[in-house]
Amino acid sequence: MRTEPVHPHLRRSARNASSQRGATSVVVALFLVVAVAALGAIDVGNVFFARRSLQRIADLAAMAGVQTIGGGCSQVAETATANAAANGFSANASGQTLTVVCGRWDTKSNSAPSYFASTNAGTPLNAVQVTATRQVPFFFLGPARAISAMATAQATNLGAFTVGTALAQLQGGVVNGVLNALLGTNLSLSLVSYESLANARISVGDLMAALGVGTVNELLSAQVSIGELEQLMLTALSRTTIVDPNLQTDLATLQVIANSGVSSPVQIPLGNTSGTPGLLSLGVSDTQSAIDATISPLDALVVAAEIAQNGHALQVAGALNLVGLVTARLSLQVVAPPVLAIGEAGIDPATGTWRTQASTAQIRLYLDLGLNVPLVASVDVPLSLEAAQGQAWLESTNCTSSAGTSSSVIGGQTGIANLCIANQAATPQAVSQPFSCPAAAANIVTGPLGIPLVTARVSVPLVGSPIDPPLTFVGTTGGYQSFGTEVGQALANALSANLTIDGISLSALTSLLAPVLASIDVVVDPLLQLLGVQVGVTTIHDLSLTCGVSKLVY
Repeated sequence: MRTEPVHPHLRRSARNASSQRGATSVVVALFLVVAVAALGAIDVGNVFFARRSLQRIADLAAMAGVQTIGGGCSQVAETATANAAANGFSANASGQTLTVVCGRWDTKSNSAPSYFASTNAGTPLNAVQVTATRQVPFFFLGPARAISAMATAQATNLGAFTVGTALAQLQGGVVNGVLNALLGTNLSLSLVSYESLANARISVGDLMAALGVGTVNELLSAQVSIGELEQLMLTALSRTTIVDPNLQTDLATLQVIANSGVSSPVQIPLGNTSGTPGLLSLGVSDTQSAIDATISPLDALVVAAEIAQNGHALQVAGALNLVGLVTARLSLQVVAPPVLAIGEAGIDPATGTWRTQASTAQIRLYLDLGLNVPLVASVDVPLSLEAAQGQAWLESTNCTSSAGTSSSVIGGQTGIANLCIANQAATPQAVSQPFSCPAAAANIVTGPLGIPLVTARVSVPLVGSPIDPPLTFVGTTGGYQSFGTEVGQALANALSANLTIDGISLSALTSLLAPVLASIDVVVDPLLQLLGVQVGVTTIHDLSLTCGVSKLVY
């Protein structure tokens, strides 16, 4: 059978048709790939934006919750949940959960990178961790998937306080006499000026700016003389943003002190470290969080002056001019300076001690009080006293939405004191020597012919007592509170049990000694408290409560 040959044109047409069908398949395949990629990109983009939105919700909820951590974790959870709901996230909706955990953010005690731990052992709680989870649908690539976002916010509440400052009880001459002895100056300012300066406030950040440093650690590592510190505080007070209705008066008072010519060249560390007395004792893991904490310029000046005079014997001239007293001589020795404390509340689980502690000074004081009485030549009480350091600690803080209702709770323990009435040596004992009460009895009351009518040698230990219950300070601007029994009453009790009486009735003796004992209560107690000493009475000067501003830390 004969086969007809295919025309070349027909063969070319067949080949072209096959090529077109192949090209179309490639185009369709490429289109499908592009379409799938585009649809996938939509799904991926949707997840990305959903996760970013969820992260924003977690961030805001954590920051809102940590602001109420002082009210307990239940309050924190309510606040965080309400904040999330206000931002479009309902924890009760299907596929959505919000987990709120209270804990502590601590760069010293907790592990990196979050530095967060949920344990209650690390009180005080200062951080909140919020985890938000929701189901995000895939429009093209399959079923919905769960995404989550976590945020940790921290807020550090800081208290600042000293123990033993009771300036409001002092007479102006006493403050001038003590500061002149400590600073080597000749001040004659009024009590009103001192009280106003004691109520003024500068922040740690103000001091940093005045010193020209960028971190709190740089501030704490600096050393300055008393004169330089005065200039720093003057600069800080002049630039502070803290409201002070008496700012110009306080600046003028501080300027007078700064111009008074402080004689001490001793360099004072601004940070208090173990074995090295310094101005500020900081009880906080994140030192930079203390930048907004505030202190009193006068308290800082007194503490620094005592650090400079540590171990020296000082004569306080003209400080005790009281009506009815003929003699009122005073000298003192600073054995150990006091500590001004700034930091967080609660116990550090790593050490088992309070995070933030202030201490009183350890002081030896020699005082001679005398007066003339009709028909009696003189009444004289030579008193010597050593007061060991007492302690105060920040137990808790509670920051509320109102500064007026926020509060701090401070506990404490007064130091042991040794009181002595006996004939004193011409010069005070060296600080390096243990304190001792002289053996010779003193002539308390002497008759017109110089005949001793009443003699006594009194040695009275006063055991430190705790503050029970702890003191609560309401408001963020601080205040004064006292607890305990004053020195004069302790001496009155001791004298009644240790006197040798010859020719004078006890009732008459009580009448004769009343002005002296009253003078001790009026002058000696607040005088010691100005120096940061606690004897019988615990007076705590709560300087400020700085409620932490919430910030994201992880």
